[in-house]
Amino acid sequence: MDDGAGRAHALHRLAELHYLRDEDDEALRLYSEALEIRTKIDDGKGRSRSLHGLAGVHRDREDYSTAATFYSEAIQISTDIDDRQGRSYALYGLAEVYRFQDEDSKAVTLYSEVAEICTDIGDREGRADALWSLAAVHSRRNEYTEAATLFSEALNIYTDTGNRYARANALLSLADVHRDQDHHSDAIRLYDQAAKIFAQIGNSSMADKASTRAASARRKLESVEAG
Repeated sequence: MDDGAGRAHALHRLAELHYLRDEDDEALRLYSEALEIRTKIDDGKGRSRSLHGLAGVHRDREDYSTAATFYSEAIQISTDIDDRQGRSYALYGLAEVYRFQDEDSKAVTLYSEVAEICTDIGDREGRADALWSLAAVHSRRNEYTEAATLFSEALNIYTDTGNRYARANALLSLADVHRDQDHHSDAIRLYDQAAKIFAQIGNSSMADKASTRAASARRKLESVEAG
């Protein structure tokens, strides 16, 4: 790795650290510096990753227009250099931008392409993430059968790969689908499973959320049984 590529890599990793700490301004500065270097040395894959990083910060700031521009540029670069993994990352990011703006049809198209790419390249977690997001769109549309099928498939993958947070989150989401259909017993069972896993991995806020929803479902079930 030459000096330019090495410096760009270090800047990008440092930007990721600041991003995880919600230090957006510093993350943007470092991603931008990494992008400038990678553009000068004609590192297409690295440039795509830096654009993806910049887009993520703008997406989280709800600056969706700028985020979409960066994601779209990353998609084009990844396509040009035949980097299917990079293309899937950028497509997923752009799909999220559309989902957050309730542009469901555009989001569904992109999530579906991500799932297909991830299947082709053997990225099981990437496929699961795309399926989870597709399910979230269907759930918002009250298309419960589709949502349950997709959440369940994502859950199975996360269980296989050992991603405990994602597994618990999929259980929580699937429970919500059952709750919204007044399937109280199924919802309670899934909420309890989610709460247990969240507690085991030390995520008390999500464990509390799942437990609170389980308690609400129990009250509704008791009300129905009481007639």
